Amino acid sequence: MALPHWTAQNLMPPGRHQADLADVYERLVFDAPHQNDREILFSALNSYLGVARRIMPTGRAWIGGAFVARTHDVPQGLDVVLMPDEWGSLKRLDDTGRNALYGLLTLRGVIVGQPAMYLDQVQPVGGMLDGFLCRPGDEDIWESVWSEGGKGFPEMVW
Repeated sequence: MALPHWTAQNLMPPGRHQADLADVYERLVFDAPHQNDREILFSALNSYLGVARRIMPTGRAWIGGAFVARTHDVPQGLDVVLMPDEWGSLKRLDDTGRNALYGLLTLRGVIVGQPAMYLDQVQPVGGMLDGFLCRPGDEDIWESVWSEGGKGFPEMVW
C-alpha cells in the first residue's frame, strides 16, 4: 500500500492514496528533505491519530498541508481532517470523551478565563498540526480543498 512517488512538482500525484503510518513515514519523512523536522511532525501525527482512534472506533483521516509536499522549506506543520464512520458515536460521547475530541480540533476565537485572554487560534499537539472534523456530507468540500493545485494526499483508515 506504499504511497506513490513524488511528481515533478514535488507533490503527491492527484487523488486520495490509501496509507498506513509506515507508508506515511517512508514517503513523507524518509523520502523528503528535513528529516529531523519531519520526524517531530510524524510523532505528533502518530500521537494525534492514537487519540482519535480511542474517540472514534472507526473512521478515516486525510493528511495535508506542507507536510505532504517535498519542498526545500522546513514544513512548519501538517493538517488532518477526521471523518468518523459513525457520526452518532461522537454525539454519544460523555464529557471526558467530548473534551478529548475538542482537544483534537483547531479552535478559533477562544476566550480563556482567569486570567482572561482572547486567543485567535488554539491548535492541537503544541501547534504542530491543525485538526478538523468533517461533518457528514462535507467530504466533497474537504476533498476539493485537499486536492487544490493538483496535489494528492494520504488517507488512513482504521
